[in-house]
Amino acid sequence: MATAAASRVAVSAQVFGSDRGVGSSGVKGNNNVSFGNKSWVGGTLAWESKAMRPRHANKVLCMSVQQASKSKVSVAPLDLESAKEPPLNTYKPKGPYKATIVSVERIVGPKAPGETCHIVIDHGGNVPYWEGQSFGVIPPGENPKKPGAPHNVRLYSIASTRYGDNFDGRTGSLCVRRAVYYDPETGKEDPSKNGVCSNFLCNSKPGDKIQLTGPSGKIMLLPEEDPNATHIMIATGTGVAPFRGYLRRMFMEDVPNYRFGGLAWLFLGVANSDSLLYDDEFTSYLKQYPDNFRYDKALSREQKNRSGGKMYVQDKIEEYSDEIFKLLDGGAHIYFCGLKGMMPGIQDTLKKVAEQRGESWEQKLSQLKKNKQWHVEVY
Repeated sequence: MATAAASRVAVSAQVFGSDRGVGSSGVKGNNNVSFGNKSWVGGTLAWESKAMRPRHANKVLCMSVQQASKSKVSVAPLDLESAKEPPLNTYKPKGPYKATIVSVERIVGPKAPGETCHIVIDHGGNVPYWEGQSFGVIPPGENPKKPGAPHNVRLYSIASTRYGDNFDGRTGSLCVRRAVYYDPETGKEDPSKNGVCSNFLCNSKPGDKIQLTGPSGKIMLLPEEDPNATHIMIATGTGVAPFRGYLRRMFMEDVPNYRFGGLAWLFLGVANSDSLLYDDEFTSYLKQYPDNFRYDKALSREQKNRSGGKMYVQDKIEEYSDEIFKLLDGGAHIYFCGLKGMMPGIQDTLKKVAEQRGESWEQKLSQLKKNKQWHVEVY
């Protein structure tokens, strides 16, 4: 989704950007792979459940964690499963859909650098989408660069399944970090340079109207042809949004035509424990589906890598590089989503690991792309 990524709202290094993690990938096949005391053998995953470390408890949301701790949730309408192709650009910038804000919830703790909100939007079932797609949002007001014209569309990855947080196909959710600019000389906030759309969304109240476009994007769609496939997801910060949708579809929702039996492995890079997003949901899946879900976190301000430096997602990739490469060789899909600054470190790490294995990373990457195993959406 290169065009989408290009126009997506980004939080720059000046906007809380210094401590972000970076990610890793993986794939499934016939190779024998070990995850500590867990092993994936010849297409069958078998591991002993390990003690769970205490995790920061985020306070959210619309029947989410409560439902995840029970049996799977019925969803409707099931005709959302009938389309052969994903909906694309149903609503365009010149004719956006007027949706309604249902709720805005802060989902990070007090020690998180910056504010991230989970925003539920009621589209009345009129803007259907698939997991991995994005909504466009047109914030109110005038474009300062084009007097008299509306603001440009900002793209946000959708953080829910096609059924939404209420499982009725009428809502979609966004995960938005408030973009706040601090003057590098004075250290003070300059509201005139704050992100227009992220602040509009985070300041919204239930009942407020919002102009939606889309849905857009195909590169991050969840391949469902093989329900036993391996999916390795690497996210930094709000880049976890599409993966929340994947995982709810895999583990929370009762979708008759998609019974996931493979391996989903999430790497999430954030600054600290208070910055973890949807941690309760992911932890619940880990407890309920230990044979099918793995969850690794890179907390840059709390953890150290092997060299004694800050722990970023690429450090986690290197830590599990043998397993990741074996899974990729077996056909696993790998996804990257987050700030574009995450990719150089990840690419460097993967190249180093490939060379240590006597492989050419350039050739391997080319093959992964050819096989449609490599999915990237950065902004």
